[in-house]
Amino acid sequence: MDNNQSMSLSAKGLFIWFLCACFFTYEFMLRTVLGTFEHPLLRDLNLSLVTFSILSSTAYQTIYGVMQIPVGILLDKFGLKRMLTAAVALCALAVIGFASAYQFQSAFIFRVLMGLGSSFGFIALLVVVYDWLPNDKTGLFIGLSQFIGTLGPMFAAGPLNAVAENGALSWRLVFWGLGVIGIVLCFLVFLFVENNRDFAGSFQILKRPVPLSEMFKSLLKQRQVWLIGLYSSAIYFAIEYLSENSGKAYLILHGYSSQTASNLITLSWLGYAIGCPLLGFISDKLERRKVVLTFAAILGIVALCIIIFAAQNFVLLCAGIVALGIGASGQSVAFATMAEQCETNYLAAGLGFNNACIVIMSSVNAPIIAALLNYFKSNQAALTIQNYQSAFLIMIFLTSLSFIFAAFLIKETFCKSTKAATRLSY
Repeated sequence: MDNNQSMSLSAKGLFIWFLCACFFTYEFMLRTVLGTFEHPLLRDLNLSLVTFSILSSTAYQTIYGVMQIPVGILLDKFGLKRMLTAAVALCALAVIGFASAYQFQSAFIFRVLMGLGSSFGFIALLVVVYDWLPNDKTGLFIGLSQFIGTLGPMFAAGPLNAVAENGALSWRLVFWGLGVIGIVLCFLVFLFVENNRDFAGSFQILKRPVPLSEMFKSLLKQRQVWLIGLYSSAIYFAIEYLSENSGKAYLILHGYSSQTASNLITLSWLGYAIGCPLLGFISDKLERRKVVLTFAAILGIVALCIIIFAAQNFVLLCAGIVALGIGASGQSVAFATMAEQCETNYLAAGLGFNNACIVIMSSVNAPIIAALLNYFKSNQAALTIQNYQSAFLIMIFLTSLSFIFAAFLIKETFCKSTKAATRLSY
């Protein structure tokens, strides 16, 4: 029996969900904020494009990705309150340390610690969705969680970029401010977040202890789990790469100002913020996941073709960037699909595996694109639009793979758990 099958919305559950969503927003901003300060970081820390991509993407996302399945296990073993408080505290201290870094090596260490603390954010939020909120609104609340989370990169690409461009605040001062925000959030989590009880109505749910090795085997031997994870990572890569790395520089080459380029990046996250709850709501109402996943992949392919090959047309570019965000939000529906493929005793691990696929895809492919751009730059005075277009074909290839997974390989779950136990009548 699902422990929240008949659960109704409560003020406590909504507040706990909101606090966890705030941390997700915070860690999401930490994930993308380095792209806003690319040029001052290149100068102050003496970085190349490759070392910047390692600091911005690889250092953060590798540890973030590796930790996703362990995070699910730790949350199950030690509880939401204890682990989330520790995670927020680690993030805040790492951000303050990064603000004090003057060399690549020390900045790299603090960036890794940032990723370690942040790795708890999204999985903890998903655990709250499944523990505290109604089961028939899972897709919607996962989408709303993503909507709130996107406020982080939108703030990083918009208002923070304006501050950076005007020279009003240095990147170091901004990171000090983010550290203080993290400390305040840590106290709020400690005071208000609670673990939910494993009760369904008036009946306590008893769980048979499952060895970790058996849980991992049960999870990883499922073909659908791998396909959903690959879909999620392939469809999401483009929006995160363009935000964290070369998206702004590419748009500037087309003649857009730095502020306009940043606003366009923000527009992609607006599309993502709209798409997550919208696609989640549609899939819940249709009781279909597969058709929504396929639609998102097609939209992502079309959007990337516009951004890469028709960026000179501003109106078309705006439409393409919004469409890219909506397409990338298909990974939100993929999380609901993943949950429906997992048994209760390894649900958090399954959600963690899906998130791990997403961040590992970014950590591997971002340096590959950066290396291609570096190669082009080594043979000429400066990078051209054609150089970026050639390197960005990798994003179209990955999004095309997500279409193949959704259209031909991922099975429909009809918005119901494929592993649910049969209810017995007496």
